[in-house]
Amino acid sequence: MPTGLIIKRQINWNFWALPILFLLILIIEKQAFGTFYSSWLYGLLLIFFGIIYSARYKLYQPALIGCLSGLTLWHYILAAHFDTCLTMLQLIGFDMLINPANNPFSMGIWMINLVVLLIVIPIFGGIVSKSFRLEQSAKRIFNTAAQTVISTGNGFTSRPYVAGNAQYSKEQITGFTQYLAGQMIIHPSYTESAVFLTFSMGRSPLAMRETNEISYVSFDNGGNITVHITKKDYKRFRKQLTFNRLCESLGDLFKRFLNYYANNQEARIMTELKSF
Repeated sequence: MPTGLIIKRQINWNFWALPILFLLILIIEKQAFGTFYSSWLYGLLLIFFGIIYSARYKLYQPALIGCLSGLTLWHYILAAHFDTCLTMLQLIGFDMLINPANNPFSMGIWMINLVVLLIVIPIFGGIVSKSFRLEQSAKRIFNTAAQTVISTGNGFTSRPYVAGNAQYSKEQITGFTQYLAGQMIIHPSYTESAVFLTFSMGRSPLAMRETNEISYVSFDNGGNITVHITKKDYKRFRKQLTFNRLCESLGDLFKRFLNYYANNQEARIMTELKSF
């Protein structure tokens, strides 16, 4: 039986380590050399990760916030330390024929830039944060489901897999769906005949236009359970696990979660997802 993380790693932004590391390096650099190269590098990282997450989630908001944050940082460095920036450029071989006294980047314009950033973050930051949390939950879902799959072999198919059935009332499945959505484990999509619990390790469910774009487990009005795994999510596994077994295990996982919910044991859902 597999143990531990079996999902391929990818580039991710660390919300605490990188900012703290940047501040430490900035303080050391400023005191030791009087330069701000780390600020330019950090601004570039903000822009880079914004674009990376936009490409991954298929949402424009991460790139908007990342690029605006990086440009705001660069704007501040130019406004507050224009002469030092010119000296830095000369040190790396760029001789700029600009008078340091004629700084086109005023602090007043930077304040406007900062205000725009502070308006954009609360408007669009919630979508970015929710997408990130849903991605982390999807990794836990797939990692947990894969623990019981010991056989390998591709067999991928884009057709939904019928994963059996379960007994539940409309009120139970509605409450179960709302609970999972509230915990940001899944993003729900409703039709007249079924509810789709969507999740993905790539494209954000918030960018979903059709349910077949995203992996999901669906519960219909007749008690039937259907599993769909996208090819991109399947390829995120380190090994090509037997596809039908993976789908079956995913269906069993959500049936077990539904049973926890029906028996007032919701806390066991997060405990199980965090156990691997």
